[in-house]
Amino acid sequence: MKVGITGSKGFIGSYLTKALLNSGYTISEWDLKDGRDIKDFSVSGLDYVVHLAAYANVRQSIKDPQKYWINNVEYTTEIQKQCHYNQVPLLYASSSCIHRWWLSPYGTTKKVNEETAFPNQVALRFTTVYGDGARDTMLIPKLLDGSVTYLTNHIRDFVHVDDVIDAILILMRQDIRLKRAYDIGTGTGVLVSDLGPIAGYSDLTIKDGDPCEALDNTADNSSMKDLGWEPKYDVEKYVHVKTSGENI
Repeated sequence: MKVGITGSKGFIGSYLTKALLNSGYTISEWDLKDGRDIKDFSVSGLDYVVHLAAYANVRQSIKDPQKYWINNVEYTTEIQKQCHYNQVPLLYASSSCIHRWWLSPYGTTKKVNEETAFPNQVALRFTTVYGDGARDTMLIPKLLDGSVTYLTNHIRDFVHVDDVIDAILILMRQDIRLKRAYDIGTGTGVLVSDLGPIAGYSDLTIKDGDPCEALDNTADNSSMKDLGWEPKYDVEKYVHVKTSGENI
């Protein structure tokens, strides 16, 4: 099977590409780092598509909503159409923001993606993905490198990238016409401010979250569990192990 992966050099995409190659799949990579822009995407010759390329910063989307609309909506809609008319199954990145989509332009783009999807196209509603190789602007890497200056009172469902890849592989083996979207998260919310002491911070300022961010993004992962998926990682243990020097 030949699988097209957009955003193949990104955080989740790079893990997925490696996992699929190790499982014997042939991969067609689409990533700006390779000079392959998704605006030029072609489904020709592909048996399956996993579309992960997107701008994903809620606060940045408020500063430049048009940029997010063009990339996240216009290009994604074209990929959806190509997959539909060529009868190629599609998994595509959505977000836990979908549950409060009106709070930000980013959330709005994901809402539109789910509204324009065709049958045999399934949204992956990722919660807060972490793991080795995550962007250094994300919370967990900042906790680990000592660059955090404050924490918030958000509740976040932190899901490890390896668990995300397991979920995608399970869905690729399913008849994805059965459901239009899946929450991909552990189902357990963690208070962000509780991670500070685990990482060795004793006196960080605790702030309210921005209005554009949902207070709680805990997933309802019952549909994924019905397929046999079970997350293996716990973020509190991960942070403790990484900051203490133990082996995870």
